[in-house]
Amino acid sequence: MFNFGAKDEKDALSLDEMASAIDSGLPIESIGGNTSLGDRVLLDLAQQRGIKLSNTDKTVLEAGWKSGNSASVLQSRAANRRRRAEFQHEVWAGLAYPVKLLLLIPIAAFATYAITGPSFAIGLACCYALLAIAVIFISRKIARGDESLERYPVIGSLLEDLRELPYLESLHALYSAGIPIVQAHAMAIRSVHMHGLRKRLHATQAMIEEGMELREALRKNGGLSSETLQLLTTGEQSGQLEDALLRSLTRRQEVASRKLSQTAKRIGSAVYTLAVAGVLIILYQFYSGYLSMLSGL
Repeated sequence: MFNFGAKDEKDALSLDEMASAIDSGLPIESIGGNTSLGDRVLLDLAQQRGIKLSNTDKTVLEAGWKSGNSASVLQSRAANRRRRAEFQHEVWAGLAYPVKLLLLIPIAAFATYAITGPSFAIGLACCYALLAIAVIFISRKIARGDESLERYPVIGSLLEDLRELPYLESLHALYSAGIPIVQAHAMAIRSVHMHGLRKRLHATQAMIEEGMELREALRKNGGLSSETLQLLTTGEQSGQLEDALLRSLTRRQEVASRKLSQTAKRIGSAVYTLAVAGVLIILYQFYSGYLSMLSGL
C-alpha cells in the first residue's frame, strides 16, 4: 500500500554510489564535487542528489572529508539509511492490517447509508472523531517531547525504546567518524527529543567532561535501558565502543519494532472484533431497511 522506507533506500543507493566512486580513486570533481567548499564538499554532493541531511549527517560528512575517510563515512551513512528503511518496513507491516480495517469500516457504513439510515453512520463518525482527537493530543505531546508520555500505558513502553534510537544513532555515527567521545556525546544530545532523557544525558555530559568514563556516567544518571547500558559497558571496557554502539542501536531497533508489531496485532484484533460487529449492524440495518421498503411497496 505504502513504501515508507523508499526514500531512505534511494538515498542509501546514492550514498553508496558516491562512496564507490571515491574509493575507486576517481577525482572528486569528476562526480560533481566542488573543492572550493572546503570541508562541506560531501554535504554539497549529497544535496545535489536530493539527500536530506540531518545535523548529525552534516557533522559526520564534514569530519569524514577532513580526516580523509570520505568513502567509509558515506558507506556508514548508507548503512544507516538501510537500517532505518528496514525499521520502517517492519513497523508498517504490523500497522497495515488495523489501518486498513479502520479505513474499510466507514466506507462500508456510508456506502449503505441510503438504506441503513443515518444513526449508525453518525455514531461511527463520532467514534472516529474521538479517535482523531486522541491521536492529535498524543502526537502534540510527542512533538513537544513531553516526558509525561512515559507514564502512559502501552505508549510509555514503546517510547522507552524509541527515545534511545536518535541518541544511539547519532553517537555511533559521530564516534565512528573519528570525533572524540566527549564532543560526540555533546552533539548526540541535540538529536534527543524527549525532555526527560535529554536532561539525564546533559548530566552525563557534565560528568564525562570532568573525566568520568561514559559507562559510569550513563549508569549514574539512568535514562537508557539496562540492555543498552550492559552493551556499552562491555564495549567500552574491551575497547570496542564503536561496535557496542552499533549493536545497541540494532538491538533497540529490533526490540522497538517487535513491540510495535505486537501492539499493532493487539489493536488489529480489537479493530477486527469491532469491524465484525459493525458489519453485522450494517447488514441488520440494511436488510431491515430493505424489507421495510418492500413492505411499503
